[in-house]
Amino acid sequence: MSRAFELVYKVVVNCRNVRIDPQSIDDVLRVASLNKVLLHFLRATGFKGELKRREEARLKKVVKVVERIAHIFRDLDYAFFKLVKPVIYTPSDIDILVAYGDASSAFSRLRKLGFTAEVIEPYCITMVRGASIVDLYLHPTLGGIIYLDARKLLEHRRLADFHGIEIPTLETYAEALVSIAHAVYKERIYTLNDYATVRKWFSKRTLRLAEELECQQAVSLALQVHKAVERGEITLPYRIPIPLWVKVLASKVRYDKITRSTTFSLLKSLKDRRLGKHIISKLTRETY
Repeated sequence: MSRAFELVYKVVVNCRNVRIDPQSIDDVLRVASLNKVLLHFLRATGFKGELKRREEARLKKVVKVVERIAHIFRDLDYAFFKLVKPVIYTPSDIDILVAYGDASSAFSRLRKLGFTAEVIEPYCITMVRGASIVDLYLHPTLGGIIYLDARKLLEHRRLADFHGIEIPTLETYAEALVSIAHAVYKERIYTLNDYATVRKWFSKRTLRLAEELECQQAVSLALQVHKAVERGEITLPYRIPIPLWVKVLASKVRYDKITRSTTFSLLKSLKDRRLGKHIISKLTRETY
């Protein structure tokens, strides 16, 4: 385990005060950023400066957009997800699950807010307005392949506080599963943000939901990562080895009917000109 990661881990997970050598501060901040816990780390350590002001400003903009969306979606069947976490962070985009019957209305209302469709996939539309990005999901997908059934996820909703705004989101145990599935199936990278979320919110209800959604292999892999981190054997973000990643995906396709039924979408994505860049990114990036 690297010294920089050890310091970030102590602050974020163990809530400890740490002494950071000024010569190593850049490495520590880089590790916190790669692990999607930068703002949490900056607040917890009392860090001052332009970086802190910039991160706070970014979060403030996200909160304003979320508040506006929550207002115009107030009569729709939907939920924010991957947004409310036990750690403080600034999401790069705002992810929303929306029921089939309300998808058209959600799309239209976002357009009225000034968002335009940037990427249209079978089960997800990425909409952009300036620096704000909203991913509107019918189902969470990987290359058009459904890896979680949103209809079942939407059965596990709650109202939660997001920086002073009450929004519909998923129950904590469901968010733990979403963190695992997103990191393992889609990103192939496990961050400290994922680790902290799962460590705090994983429960027996997470296991039961994983069984229902055929995600047991992903859960098993995530828990192995947790043990390796706690033994000091690996540092996060952790890139899942490709052979292991392919094995877990294959199991998902084999046992999950909805995943198997959408594998044809992968063939369509082979024609996408962006595919090459996506593959290179998936193989080489340090985080997501």
